[in-house]
Amino acid sequence: LDRLFILLESGTNPVTKRAAAEQLGEAQRLHPHELHHLLSRVSVLLKSPQWDTRISAAHAIQEILSQVPVWDPEPMEESPEGSPNRECEDDKDHLTLEGFDMEKVLAKSSHLTGSAGSEYDLVIADGEQNATHG
Repeated sequence: LDRLFILLESGTNPVTKRAAAEQLGEAQRLHPHELHHLLSRVSVLLKSPQWDTRISAAHAIQEILSQVPVWDPEPMEESPEGSPNRECEDDKDHLTLEGFDMEKVLAKSSHLTGSAGSEYDLVIADGEQNATHG
């Protein structure tokens, strides 16, 4: 794989770079678990200062993604009541907007305070500061 990425970046002609891109697509087909690794390596080449390298990286992404199967999730079955997820509606522990009491929240909660962040500044004793800068 490393050689294919080298060819994408510094191949001598567009045909060589295109062949390397096609081989990366083939690598994706043979090793589908490598998708994120391949895309992360190719995405670096998209930022190359060389126009040809960016073009070959785009071709490589096209070839890699052409080997990824289309995701087709199974549709959820609707219950007779018309709601696909009836058990969540029956759960009494969920909060509802109707039961929200803003007055109670304000009365029993702690107040948010602003900060300039100075309480997180590192305080160095004068003796230590002189030792590190001297």
